[in-house]
Amino acid sequence: MGANVNKRDHSVTAKPHVTRSKIRQTVEKSDNPDRRGGERVMQTQPCVYQLAKVVGYKVVNFSDGHALTLNASKEGFLLLMPRSPERKQVFEVHTALSTEERTVTLVEACWTRELQFGGAGKVYLVGVKSLFEPARFN
Repeated sequence: MGANVNKRDHSVTAKPHVTRSKIRQTVEKSDNPDRRGGERVMQTQPCVYQLAKVVGYKVVNFSDGHALTLNASKEGFLLLMPRSPERKQVFEVHTALSTEERTVTLVEACWTRELQFGGAGKVYLVGVKSLFEPARFN
């Protein structure tokens, strides 16, 4: 039985020929028109928020609570909250940069999505945009 051996010269490496795809690239459109297309950075961090609701001409009800930031971009971030702010509602979000420094960001709620959280109740994903650069405090 004779063996047919193919010997190749491995001293020369040929560059493979690559053909461009003929499939047109498409940009995925979001179902939510308020969602921005910017790059997001995963950032899970506890924060505190403060909502203000105007009742009548002279009464303002404040409510605050704890939330989580889930990701952030240059324009805003995604919050997981126990209550849903109204669309376009402006409120404060306080985050800690360190044990001594924190930021306060004035944000506007762009969209909310209700999630059922087991038997514990509902939570809300809230997409917000930053209205100003965050202010830093000690």
